[in-house]
Amino acid sequence: MSTKNMTIDDVKNILIGAVAAEAGLAPQELATDRTFTSYGLDSMAALTVGMEIEDACGLVDPPVDLMWTHPTVDTLAEALWRLMNGEPVPAVQEGRS
Repeated sequence: MSTKNMTIDDVKNILIGAVAAEAGLAPQELATDRTFTSYGLDSMAALTVGMEIEDACGLVDPPVDLMWTHPTVDTLAEALWRLMNGEPVPAVQEGRS
């Protein structure tokens, strides 16, 4: 699938797979509104997930702190989809993480 044709749901599914694998969970066990740290992901896991999503989403050098400023699958999927479409990525609003 071309990254130009990817929907936000496609991005979310990529993230679910990558985060679940790092957390040692089945994808269906991952709650997309829980923080990455609640699954025990640390900075090394974030690097692994980051490399996978860079490749899958066709991104080059996304901000290194993106997983920490958008700390759930839901918020990160939206941020990645915006980056892929050349849109600005707002900071996560309080109460959304």
